[in-house]
Amino acid sequence: MRHLIALFTALLFMLPLAANAAGVSNFELKNLDGDEVSLKDLLEDNKLVVIDFWQVGCKPCNELLPHLQEYYNDFKDDGVVFVIISRDTSLTLPQVEPFFTSNDYSFDVLLDTDLEVSGDFGVKASPASFVIDQDRNLLFQHYGYKPGQEEELKEVIEKFLAGEEIEAQEVEGEE
Repeated sequence: MRHLIALFTALLFMLPLAANAAGVSNFELKNLDGDEVSLKDLLEDNKLVVIDFWQVGCKPCNELLPHLQEYYNDFKDDGVVFVIISRDTSLTLPQVEPFFTSNDYSFDVLLDTDLEVSGDFGVKASPASFVIDQDRNLLFQHYGYKPGQEEELKEVIEKFLAGEEIEAQEVEGEE
């Protein structure tokens, strides 16, 4: 029975991958300054877009952020942009900007208060990380976070920048 549940869970998480295999759809969200930011615009100016779906009260999300900041610093001059998509709704939304300001994070924070973009990516819980290339190919996706797993994300970025072929990743981790 446990194997059946694991198989069902794996198939459930593969649905977003299959839905996005032909290319990730464009989206537009407001950032903390109220400006519209679209995936199209991010991809025009960068080789890769790393998206992390996040929530203010999510402990694993907040454990991952320092690693994302480190990778942002390492790869920003190589055409890699990191974007946080906050899944916070009206109850916790007022805490988002102070959190990022007080922690000195550099990446743009976009607000998905209606969770529409989260739904488009198949995100049901945070964190969830995605890497998208200029052709809107989904190169990597990962749900959940445990220390050490951030290295998988770094590997994908390094391989891409080195010109190595990267096939779309199967979903790993936990929700």
